[in-house]
Amino acid sequence: MTGSVTTGAMLNVALAPSAAMAMTYLAGADSIALAMGNAVANQQRGQVIANAATVQVLALIISKGATGT
Repeated sequence: MTGSVTTGAMLNVALAPSAAMAMTYLAGADSIALAMGNAVANQQRGQVIANAATVQVLALIISKGATGT
């Protein structure tokens, strides 16, 4: 019985570095996914702001052109 318990403990110790790296990679992948999601959201917000600014500029051009000044 003692031999099987010791073998199980040694197996767990032997797998600890790979399990730790797997958790590190998983945390890193999650962080990158969050960063990419934030980048997409920022790009979408920037596009909405650019569209709104374009509409405002065009509205001013049309209004000034109609008055002739």
